[in-house]
Amino acid sequence: MFRGDKLEMLFQKLTEILSKYKRMIIMSHQNPDLDAIGSSMGLSCILNQMGKENYIFLSSNNLDDYNSSVRQALEKVKNVEYLYPDTYQEKIDEDTVLIILDVHQQERIEYPKILDTISNVVVLDHHIKNNSYIKETELFYIDSTMSSMVEFISNYAKYSGVNLGIVVSTVMLAGMEIDTNGYNLKTTEHTFETAAYLTSMGADSVLKQTLLKESKDEYLRRADFLKSSFVIFKNIGMCILTTPLCQKEELAEVAEELLKFESVAASFAIGQLQGGLVGVSARSMGDIDVCAIMKRLGGGGHVTNAASQIPDKTVKEVEHMIKKVLGESL
Repeated sequence: MFRGDKLEMLFQKLTEILSKYKRMIIMSHQNPDLDAIGSSMGLSCILNQMGKENYIFLSSNNLDDYNSSVRQALEKVKNVEYLYPDTYQEKIDEDTVLIILDVHQQERIEYPKILDTISNVVVLDHHIKNNSYIKETELFYIDSTMSSMVEFISNYAKYSGVNLGIVVSTVMLAGMEIDTNGYNLKTTEHTFETAAYLTSMGADSVLKQTLLKESKDEYLRRADFLKSSFVIFKNIGMCILTTPLCQKEELAEVAEELLKFESVAASFAIGQLQGGLVGVSARSMGDIDVCAIMKRLGGGGHVTNAASQIPDKTVKEVEHMIKKVLGESL
């Protein structure tokens, strides 16, 4: 699984930076998914073995604020400590470093205000670099060839000789499966090597399926959206989520489902988000660069997995914007 001298040098540098500090706060993006939570838990295991005080930052201590998969992961993983907006400040001093995983844009991290109080920052991500990246860091590393943040942290665990344990390995394996849409997107031989490595750590297939289960209501809600989807330009699937407000996760799920339809080479799910933003989630089988399309709308991502959040526009206006860009690009 280990990916050569370049990654080994990176892990050496990361370990040297972490060795300078007494305390680590791990933070991912808003509305964390299993990739974000799983990689955070995996890094916590590594830091525990290094003898470092560490915490995963969550924006809420109410489990009902998270989707069912993340909620189950938080309930099942025991050897992790958490910080919240009302408890983190007492842990920040010159011996504290903030490690940001699975995101590199300040406005998208779990609690952006934390950057006002901490100056020691490490950013590790696997998404294509956006212009609004966090600039003042001790280490800023993005590898967009990796399937997930889980793949990165699994490599670091192997480099560090850390046994992640059954439950954390299972959460991480589930997170990677979600991020690759069942190993259909952003998947290389290293992705499967990572899956094999996590399985060797004891990842439990039954527990993984439990984590990946969803409620009947969630499934039917998504099915209702998909009923109204349509095809443009012969092979582009599009779905408009008509609910007054939707979640970014819903947009991603709908876009991924659209990609499963026959003859659909790329998909776009559009819906109204909180804060006056219109969200777009885009997916592709690889022949169509949805990242390039989303960049023209102020977003970014991967060739096969991208998104954008557009202010001061209606859903209908964003739909027309995407159709215009597609018409110019295809």
